[in-house]
Amino acid sequence: MKKALSQSIQSRLSLVVGALVFIAAITALIGIVNAAAFQQQLALVERYATILQQNSDSRADLLRMQTAIKNAFIVGQYSPQDYGDYWRYSEQFSDFLYAKSLQGEAVDDIQQQLTLLDEQADVFFEDLIDDNPDWEELAATNLEQIDPLIADLDARTQAYYVRDLQIMRDEIESIQDGIRFGIVVGQIAVLVLAGLIIWAVYEMMNISKPLDSLTCAVVAFENKTYQPELLAEDSRRPDEMGELSRAVDAMANSITESNRMKEQFLQAAQRFIPSQYLEFLEKDNITKVQLGDHVSAEMAVMFSDIRGFTTLSEKMTAQENFDFINEYLQMVSPIVQQHEGFIVKFLGDGMMAIFPYGVADAVQAGIEKAFAVNAFNETLKSRGLPAVSVGIGIHTGPMMVGMVGEDLRMQGDAFSDNVNLTARLEGLNKFYGTSMIISEDTLQQLPQPVTFKMRTLGKAVVKGRIHALGLYEIYEGLSPDVIALRDATLSDFEHAIGLYQQGKLPEAGKLFNQVLERNPADKTAKLYLELCAEWLDRPLPPAWDGAIIMDAK
Repeated sequence: MKKALSQSIQSRLSLVVGALVFIAAITALIGIVNAAAFQQQLALVERYATILQQNSDSRADLLRMQTAIKNAFIVGQYSPQDYGDYWRYSEQFSDFLYAKSLQGEAVDDIQQQLTLLDEQADVFFEDLIDDNPDWEELAATNLEQIDPLIADLDARTQAYYVRDLQIMRDEIESIQDGIRFGIVVGQIAVLVLAGLIIWAVYEMMNISKPLDSLTCAVVAFENKTYQPELLAEDSRRPDEMGELSRAVDAMANSITESNRMKEQFLQAAQRFIPSQYLEFLEKDNITKVQLGDHVSAEMAVMFSDIRGFTTLSEKMTAQENFDFINEYLQMVSPIVQQHEGFIVKFLGDGMMAIFPYGVADAVQAGIEKAFAVNAFNETLKSRGLPAVSVGIGIHTGPMMVGMVGEDLRMQGDAFSDNVNLTARLEGLNKFYGTSMIISEDTLQQLPQPVTFKMRTLGKAVVKGRIHALGLYEIYEGLSPDVIALRDATLSDFEHAIGLYQQGKLPEAGKLFNQVLERNPADKTAKLYLELCAEWLDRPLPPAWDGAIIMDAK
């Protein structure tokens, strides 16, 4: 019974396929025949279009011949120009009569009429040469002999035009009839093919439903959307397809559970090694990260921590401290990610982040972090807590970023003297009374001209370094009032820094004093004013460049 059913299905499928092939072949054959016929008809239409164009040109030549005679008569004297125009157009008309378009036509009588017209026109132009032509005779010749001949020639060519135009119209109508016939045949073929396809689909569904269910289940499993309901109906079958469906369902459930646990592990692991870090190390998942994986490049590094947190933490319990740090880090961490950076590690109430794709990203992230802290202070105020500020240091240079530790415990880190220097820069915010300091190397890497609100802080030799480092304050993230005072005193402040570096301490002190008069809260100006007073009582070193020597970290 099964074998007979199988043969019956095969026969029906063969019949469907054969019918589809037959209908397709007939449709294609009709299309080829119609296309060949259309091509011949279009060629004939094109030929008659050319004939009609030539006919129109010849009639225009007759009009120009008549115009040449009229012009000569109106002017009242012989004109070589009009005489030449007449014979040129007459020759063009004669060429039309013997063109390929009129081969086989009876054009001898038309040529005789043209010859007679040329003779009359020649006599007309000869009479104009006389000094005193007979104008009445010329007018009679023009009206009674020349004009009728031209009118007769025009009528004869018009008759050819009408005949050829009708032939072209008939061919166009024939083409349109063929197109309509082709459309009807195509519609019938489409309907027949649609019926055959529906029949074929129906037959295929009868034999392929279990296989389709298995295929859908496998695809869903691949897309991680598998549900046991996909094979529920087929799993109840008592035959081999039922056994196969049950086996596939059990396999899919087992693997899905394993993948779910793996996904949970990967999501948990990304909290310790973020996806941006993996992309930077050119790893597609955390399982491929190995101890010692690293990238060496020149990039911007940011260190930041909270100013005033020690005082604040004394008023909170250990749990409140813990919650406060997490709240702060949850607020500022996304800012780093939004500007193409990633956090290498957290340092208590601070963090170290790198920006491998642009120095401006680091500076902009620092500014927005300062804005976020300003908004955070409003929340602290509502809780009855004192405000905090953030200290940020940014430096740019070569460094190595990668995985350190041992096989059973590793973490991401960055190594370079430039990393240590960045930490020193962040600490200098306490000394200068600033919120954000960048190095001269960072400034040089920014797109020029620099659009951030900034001012120079002079030079400093940080602990562990020999050479002085140019420092700059980015004050764009401060409150509007502070920014306004920085802008108002910017020229005097930077001029005073320049005088200080030149060793002109009295002049520099005077300008720093003017800055403080306008902005008493400028801690940097106050620091330099004190330094000016301190150095006035002792001689300056021979190689004085105004760099401040930092003895502490």
